[in-house]
Amino acid sequence: MRAVVFVTFLLTACAYPNLDYLGKKAAVLPFFISVPGKVDDFGETTHTIATLTGVLPERQWKSEAVKRTNLFETAKRLNLTKLVEGIVKAGIDRVLDHEGPFTLFGPTNEAFDDAPAYCTNVPLEEIIKTHVVRGAWKTSDFKNNLQLSSISDGRKVRINKYRHNNKTTASGQAITGPNNIASNGVLHVMSGVMCSMFKGGAVYEISRCPAFSVLVDLIHTANLMEKFDTYGPLTLFAPTNKAFDKLDPAFMEELKNNVTLLTEILLYHAVPDVWYTAGMYNGQQLKTLHGGRISVSVDGSIIKVSGAAIVLPDATVSNGVVQSVDAVLLPKALKNHCASSGRTVVPSVSLV
Repeated sequence: MRAVVFVTFLLTACAYPNLDYLGKKAAVLPFFISVPGKVDDFGETTHTIATLTGVLPERQWKSEAVKRTNLFETAKRLNLTKLVEGIVKAGIDRVLDHEGPFTLFGPTNEAFDDAPAYCTNVPLEEIIKTHVVRGAWKTSDFKNNLQLSSISDGRKVRINKYRHNNKTTASGQAITGPNNIASNGVLHVMSGVMCSMFKGGAVYEISRCPAFSVLVDLIHTANLMEKFDTYGPLTLFAPTNKAFDKLDPAFMEELKNNVTLLTEILLYHAVPDVWYTAGMYNGQQLKTLHGGRISVSVDGSIIKVSGAAIVLPDATVSNGVVQSVDAVLLPKALKNHCASSGRTVVPSVSLV
């Protein structure tokens, strides 16, 4: 059941800002709050990040023998108290007492506080295990799009290195305090919590979310399922159903009947590299599988691609990342052709 909960929240994120774009909120909320509980050593039900206080019972702190500076003790020394608490509550402290070696990606206390609300629907054990990978990996070992196997069943951490802003990310979260060496591995402090990571390819995962049913149907019509699920590394800008609702009905009908046109538009939503929002910058141009380019604009926390806002960012999938957008992206040549022929694409909305 845990796995079902973890996968189902993909790109629906009912507690996430701008959920208005995703729709069907009422239908999935009851499911999200039905995460099964179990009694553990703390006398509580299954923990989530919402249960973290950063303060452990005195007995828990004293029960850890300080014989060497292992990853657990290193996290304490760095004052990552919510991470340490999470490690204990999830029972992972016993794993990190072993020789390893392991690499621990350690969110700060502020990162846990600022995590998207949907993260509280994921069992704490799943989140903590995702932050522990096998092997001691220093940043000098990292290559762009390197994938590291976590101790969470089947989930991998994707490393990306972005030259423009000199950022290194782990599944989209920036590494801010790298290379803290411990006796049994390496700890990298990071500014965010990795909690939207999925085992399947892009199409497989979005097909599990009703908010993307129109996009999934069109991908099937264009016979692009395998390409978008296995091609990588890939960034898929995924319009929600509400994004397609903005298109003129006649144009939507034309798309369904003109596979060549449909294929061009869908390929325009796919970029042959992995771009998490942490790596995007204002004025950036991304070349798509269609061959055209989409422009990026960054205004504070608002990121747009060719005018479409990213409303649910950074969902890690096996072949890259999915960025949910609130509008359908249209190649410039198509816009110009439609304008010259008098066809309406988006009624009452300016093309950007």
